[in-house]
Amino acid sequence: MKIQLQPKPRSWGFTLIEMIGVLAVIAILAALLVPKIFEAINNARVNNAAVSYNTAKTALADHYAKYGTMLSSNGTPITVGAGESLNFDKVLVTEGFMDKPFIVKIGDGVTNHVEVMAAATAATAVTAANTAYDLDGSGTTPNDCAGSVVVQAVIYGVAAGDAKDLNDRIDGEALGATTAPDLKGRVKYAADGSGTMTVYMYMSHR
Repeated sequence: MKIQLQPKPRSWGFTLIEMIGVLAVIAILAALLVPKIFEAINNARVNNAAVSYNTAKTALADHYAKYGTMLSSNGTPITVGAGESLNFDKVLVTEGFMDKPFIVKIGDGVTNHVEVMAAATAATAVTAANTAYDLDGSGTTPNDCAGSVVVQAVIYGVAAGDAKDLNDRIDGEALGATTAPDLKGRVKYAADGSGTMTVYMYMSHR
């Protein structure tokens, strides 16, 4: 009598070569996708700053339409360059024109604000830190924002690449500079001495 042995069941699994192939494909996909993911995240951060700027600018226009002046908080006069005028985005929040203060996802994320400052004279040369702006980038008239006051948004601690990207989104590359300082258009910036940039963005002047 013959005893027939049952065939040993085949063990299903991956061979070492197959595992290496799968890992190689995963590594290639990761190398292609990870930079794109970080680029998308950074684009979203810069877009957030541009949207926040436009939101604050619209709120400022609504404030002026209601009160007829930049120097008021809920209709009460305020002093230029002091107190509430240095955190004017919070005034716009209390007046109901903005939902939250001017907060952006670039820079240090703490000290950015909207401020109402005394305007410079028409002959004032534009620097990053003063209230003179060369809005058209012509350079023929040093300051296009002569008047009583200038309203600007300020962002501290901004990476150089983020400052340039923000400028290109708001002003376009034609009003940008390849290296800091950039003193043309509504967005101007310069190094702050700690390896980052301080960005000033024109909103209005009267």
